[in-house]
Order: sequence, then structure tokens, then C-alpha cells
Amino acid sequence: MKTNLIFNTEKLIGNLNSSSAFYKIKENKHNLKIIKEYKNKRGRPFSINIPKKIKISPEAAGLIVGEGFIGDRNFVFANSNEKAIDMVLNLLQQFNLPIKDYLEISIKNKDKKFINECKRFWEKQINTKIIKIRLRKEFNNITNHGTLHIGINNSLVAKLLKQIITKSKKKIEKNKELCIGYLKGILAAEGNINIKKKTNCVYMVRISASKIDERDHYKRCLKKIGINISCKDMPTVSKEEAKQKNWKTTKGRAGAVLISKWDNFIKILELNLLELSKEKEQKFMNHFFNNKFTKQFLGLRHFIDNDFTMKKIQNHFNFSGRHLNRVLTLWKKGYLERKLVKNHYIYKTNKRYLNIFYTLNSYQNNPIF
Repeated sequence: MKTNLIFNTEKLIGNLNSSSAFYKIKENKHNLKIIKEYKNKRGRPFSINIPKKIKISPEAAGLIVGEGFIGDRNFVFANSNEKAIDMVLNLLQQFNLPIKDYLEISIKNKDKKFINECKRFWEKQINTKIIKIRLRKEFNNITNHGTLHIGINNSLVAKLLKQIITKSKKKIEKNKELCIGYLKGILAAEGNINIKKKTNCVYMVRISASKIDERDHYKRCLKKIGINISCKDMPTVSKEEAKQKNWKTTKGRAGAVLISKWDNFIKILELNLLELSKEKEQKFMNHFFNNKFTKQFLGLRHFIDNDFTMKKIQNHFNFSGRHLNRVLTLWKKGYLERKLVKNHYIYKTNKRYLNIFYTLNSYQNNPIF
């Protein structure tokens, strides 16, 4: 069953009362009528109806932390992924307010037919006619259907969302299941798959975050689900620092949390952390199979349901030295079982190995498109 974060609207509203303005709450059958009044009587009172409970999925929280903007009077989220848009729309629709939208399309080297295709795609997806379209002639298109911007212009909603996201992050850090969903959103929004050109293998999954406290927050969530970070963070480089370094780009670079090591990549696979972005998932899987350790892991298919010794492994793969040590690593990491029989260790693939093997095998037989 999917876990959502649930917030009491009345408590959230109570946190917003100040010396200059306060909110009256009138309870209806299903909703709360929120009336804002000003103590100095200079502002204009207004009222809106909001559910008694506000639900947000951990995935939506991750997407908003990664790519959302919460201002003083508005909230905006932009994404080219229809799954991400749907998740954030599910949150916004609870406020019973008009949701603004516009479509942004980079049209360099694209014709008018592409613009119409993008418009039709998103209109079908959100079941709303798109009126406003922004065309970017200076950029090449890197999306399938352009980028949709959705948002609400309301100061109360913006204040509530700020509270919800702040409180969600604290709750998520303490709960493994919430961390999994949250990191799916974060990786869809801020994740990057880095490929080593020489070997054509995945060597790093990067989560962009400019501020140190943001990176520390991500690392606590990663640790909660069993992903341990061994690399130092990639530091943020400002525009001024980029100029001093004579970089080709003068925009600088956001800092990042760096996820490396095969065990961590397997954890990403086991928990399906890239499922919200099929493009990133496809890139990850295409290059993960080029990893030598992945090939050796899959090579043990010959010993599924059969006991084997190091000698059998050595003869079958023509292994020696450090390659045999990798088999020992698989045992130490819990992918193999072993028992001592007449002064010799007998190994066998276990349930964890089989689960990962069949998952990897399914990707090979049914590649992502």
C-alpha cells in the first residue's frame, strides 16, 4: 500500500497567524473555510475552502524539492515528465483553486508540426486546453513533448506548501519507506547518470544540490535506505569562480552528492529508484551491463541451483587473483551462501542473488524504450 504524508490543515493554518493578520476557520462537512483578516484593517479579507487533511506523496515532495518554486505568493512546478506532472497535480487539486499552466517548447531545428504534437500530448494528459505556449528559438529541444509549467497564485497556498515541504523532509528522514519514494522524486528532478567514456560504464549517479545542508539531507535519506556515500561532495562553483577558472561556461556549477560503487548501483536497481524517469533509467541500465562486475555477476547463472567451489569458478571463467576476490566479495555482501565441507568451502547462490539476477535478466530481455 502506498504511503502518503498527511497534514492537519487547521494546525498548519494556526502556525501562520501573526501580529498583522490572522485566519479564521469555519468547519464545513468536508472542508475548512479559511478567512484571512487583517488586524490593522488595511488589507482586503479573502476566503478559500481547503480539505481538513492535505495529502502529499513522498515522490511529489521529492519532485517539488528538486524542481519546484515556492514564492511568497505563488507556487510553480515545471517538468517534461507526465508522471511527475500528475503527481504534483494530485497535490494541487486538493486546494480547489484554479491551476495555471503554460507549455514551454524549444524549437530550434523543429517545425510547427512538433509544436502541435506537444500541445495535443499535454492537453490529453491533463485534460485541459492549453492556451499559453512559450517558444524558445535559441535552444535545441531535448524533451519528447516540451516542458509543462503548472502552478497556483495564492499566498496562503504558498505558505502552506512551504510548511508541508519543510515538515515532510523531517518526517521522511526517519522513515525508510518514505525515503524510497522521496528519492525517486529527487532523482527524477535532480539526478544525473555519469558514464565513463573509456569503459562505457556507469561510474556515478549524481544528485545536484547547491547548498551543503541540502546535500547533507540527501545523504541522510540515502543512508536510511542502505546507500552509503564514500565520495566527497562535488562543491558548488559560482559564476565568479567559473570565470577565474577560465571555464567554457560562465554559469558556474551546482554542487552534488556523488553515488558510486557497484553495491549502491544494485540498491538503486533493487528499490527501483529511477522509475519516475524512463530516460534516466534507460541510460543507467544500458551502461550498467557494461560493468565487468555486472557481467561476472550474471555469469554465475551457470551455477544457479548448484553448489560450487572456488576451483570450479576458476576453471569455468579462467579466473585468478583479484577476479576470485570478487567472488568472495559477493559472499561477503550477502549474494552467496557458503558452508565448510571437508576443509573446503562450498558456495551456492541465494535468494538475494536470484532476485537481482532475474531483475537484471528481465531488463536484458525487455529493454526500456
